[in-house]
Amino acid sequence: MIYLVKLSGPLDFEKKSDLNHDLQWIILGTVGAIVVQYGIGFLDQLIFHTTINSANTFSLLLMVKEYPYYFLYVMIAAPIMEEIIFRRVFFANLIKPTNVYIAAIISAIIFAFMHQDTRFLVYVAMGLWFAFVYYKSKNIYVSAGSHIIMNAIVLSMNII
Repeated sequence: MIYLVKLSGPLDFEKKSDLNHDLQWIILGTVGAIVVQYGIGFLDQLIFHTTINSANTFSLLLMVKEYPYYFLYVMIAAPIMEEIIFRRVFFANLIKPTNVYIAAIISAIIFAFMHQDTRFLVYVAMGLWFAFVYYKSKNIYVSAGSHIIMNAIVLSMNII
């Protein structure tokens, strides 16, 4: 997938950025993702009385316990694939026929449906956040880096 991104070249709003810029956005993206995830999760629980536990995270943790090498998939491969598919393919290609807001909403809803979790609003919010990070940083690898680190933090907190 990374090869295909390189092969296709930059999209209209993407630009080559420097390492300092990318690292700042990765840090902001990670912190923001955690705040959004727990903030929307709290509101979701408060308003709709949903559980604070994610069925998706729980099933991933069970798989990691059974097959420890699966941890690499959850931590690295899945976030990279999700960012390329939902942000670079869906979001970026929907901007021209719609606009950035509608493109973000559509890609975030598809992202949430794909996770098949009771915490639908949390996943929509995460999809919107990562679309924002990608669009503002102008680099798909920045949103992927944020997604990887956020997954690492959330999974590590659940393992401990």
